[in-house]
Amino acid sequence: MLVTVLALLGTVAFAVLFLYGSVVSMMTAPWVFEIAQKHFAASVGLPFAALAALCLVSVLEIRSGPVEFEAWGLKFKGAAAPIVFWILIFLAIAASIKLLWNLS
Repeated sequence: MLVTVLALLGTVAFAVLFLYGSVVSMMTAPWVFEIAQKHFAASVGLPFAALAALCLVSVLEIRSGPVEFEAWGLKFKGAAAPIVFWILIFLAIAASIKLLWNLS
């Protein structure tokens, strides 16, 4: 559990540093600002989607213990369960970003 909490804190610290670096890069390099402006969902949204998925899996594991689930007739336990769960959450967030990006 301590390792998971430290990983969660590290994820939050990385997110803060990533956001700070993104803002500084966009302010100082015009080409970075142009890429971020044209492809915001891909350049900023997807990395934060990955971090959000990691945070959700970590919080779930902290609150409920080891993650285990069954899907499509397969049982996921041990290290496989959080990885598969992270992939499912990331794909759901990425699909939501794509759907919302197309609406605007």
